[in-house]
Amino acid sequence: MVAGCTGRRWVGRFPGGVCPAAPTDMPWKGRKLFQSEIEVPAFLAEYCVYEYSGAGAPDPAATAALQAAVAGSSDCTFTEDCVTVGPLTDEKEVDATRSILHDEFIQQVNGAALPPVNPGETLAIARVAVIDTKAGAQTPENPHATVVGGLIRDLTCSDPGVRCAADVTYELGLPHLNNIKLDPSGGHFGSMSQVATAIYRSVSDWQSQNYTAPGVPPVNPRLVINASIGAQPGLDCGPNAEQLSCAAQSAYDAIRHATCQGALVVAAAGNSPGGELRREPAIDGSGPYDFSDEEVGLAGGTCPAAWTRMISRDECEGIEGAKYDALFINEGYAPFSQSSPGVWAQTPLLVPVAGVDASNALLPNARKGSLPRNVAFGLLGTATEDPMLPFPPPMTGSSLGAAAWTATAVNTWAYQPELTARELIDLLHATGSPIYDAQNAVRTAKVDWDHAVPPEKVKRPSACAAIAKICSSTSPPAACPAMPMPACAPFASSPTQNHLSTLQARFSALFANTTATKADFGSTPKPSTDVPGDTLRNLSTPSWIHPQPETFPCGNCAFNLGLGNVDIYINPSFTSTIRTARLLLNDANGGRLGSALLHFPSGMSHPAKLSYTINNLPANTAQAEISFEVESNGVTGSSTGTILLMK
Repeated sequence: MVAGCTGRRWVGRFPGGVCPAAPTDMPWKGRKLFQSEIEVPAFLAEYCVYEYSGAGAPDPAATAALQAAVAGSSDCTFTEDCVTVGPLTDEKEVDATRSILHDEFIQQVNGAALPPVNPGETLAIARVAVIDTKAGAQTPENPHATVVGGLIRDLTCSDPGVRCAADVTYELGLPHLNNIKLDPSGGHFGSMSQVATAIYRSVSDWQSQNYTAPGVPPVNPRLVINASIGAQPGLDCGPNAEQLSCAAQSAYDAIRHATCQGALVVAAAGNSPGGELRREPAIDGSGPYDFSDEEVGLAGGTCPAAWTRMISRDECEGIEGAKYDALFINEGYAPFSQSSPGVWAQTPLLVPVAGVDASNALLPNARKGSLPRNVAFGLLGTATEDPMLPFPPPMTGSSLGAAAWTATAVNTWAYQPELTARELIDLLHATGSPIYDAQNAVRTAKVDWDHAVPPEKVKRPSACAAIAKICSSTSPPAACPAMPMPACAPFASSPTQNHLSTLQARFSALFANTTATKADFGSTPKPSTDVPGDTLRNLSTPSWIHPQPETFPCGNCAFNLGLGNVDIYINPSFTSTIRTARLLLNDANGGRLGSALLHFPSGMSHPAKLSYTINNLPANTAQAEISFEVESNGVTGSSTGTILLMK
């Protein structure tokens, strides 16, 4: 049986919307996949899920009986809905460093301050639905949702009593603790249909709470769905969703429904899966590696980000029905705008987002072949739901980039919610700042919704610049300040991935009683057989839908380039066995400079503090990573992540 598949859950799509009866002499239960208090659109009502209520996995006879009873009526591949989607002591000092990283993340995204609001006016508050590892106000086992949603909240509602642009909610899309066990408060990964129903719930709840009372202005006129999750390319993930399984198509159709209803869907572009696909070819200007067709496929975008394309008003009318979008037009929040009288402009189905660091370089875990036109700051972000609770370990990856882009979109939409999603997307890109490659040329998108020729420039958005554009119009919205807006400050530039030398004192205190081990830095070929992340796939690479990024062993890890010290604090919740690790140093464009072996003591317990003094360091270091070799449940793999770099 394929990893992540238990045989207990199957999904089909049946024209007419009637679920065929399951075998009556076996413990199969069938029901509609999409359910809500409001009417389910006909094209979504055709999806049915069949679940095995017996103990353990169904035997081959039970599976064959189910397929014989219902598979022939399905108009897409009746298939198993495997788990395929995933997120990616000393507490006082640990939490203090994370608090500083949190504040730095906010400043990197919002700048010194967001533009002011005209006295006496209020911002439009969007609903933000985070599809992730958390359900509602529950405390999840996996903190990925807490970090993603918490950052969006803190970026948009720093002072809820004075200025707030978002109502952040959580829909549980990743409920699995393992292949079989689900936790209603949140898990580590999930299946395609579980993500589909979470997306649908976010839309139906938003509509029922805002658009069911005629003539009553909506509290949250706009909906933004953040999906900082991803499934690896394979049977359930590819750019042509119509060729995938029923389970995958249910997630795709849920996104179509959301976008047709006026929502803005933001998806993480995905992180490197590790192994031979660890690094994006030519990220540093060097020649590409030799990938087989299978490997190139795996290196493509994760889903749902890989489904990026344009969707038209005609397509939405075709799937949603005759009454489509009349309510939105009456309320003034139409999903589509007219490019000319009588001609409706298309809109992106979703917005894929990748991450950059403080120097605007792509993150070291950038995914090959999946660079979209939109990027945002995605380095070492953390947030907490409750100021009385400690900060979770910082994360780096496209999840954080998607969270930052989501918050920037919400802060901009708050001034002019009448903009359609397409108009908002275009505004953020037009006013954003381009990023550059190793040859100082503007990077261009590798994947995009409209396959523009020449390819679109890759840009990092600025809420200040976008709001300034809105407020400079001849008829600015009421929320715009009456006085001229102050000039927008550029992003805090840095020659390295970050510039938090202020954290040196915190790390010195945290590791004061740790004896340093010496290690030598040497030249390392690319890819290297010595680096775990270059030779071993990430343990989450098989068919799972995971957070992007996944859990990383480092609870607090930093490299002080001036002192040549590496300090490693292993996250207490990381329970896999660590075999070895290497410090990886890159130049400002992500070019690998080499690595140093970091010996780990056998039988090391968690949490653990380790320090190393590194000799023979290159002067042009700008990025720092640690690549771990880990073992979990008898499987050996890698876990590679960016760490704090101080000069």
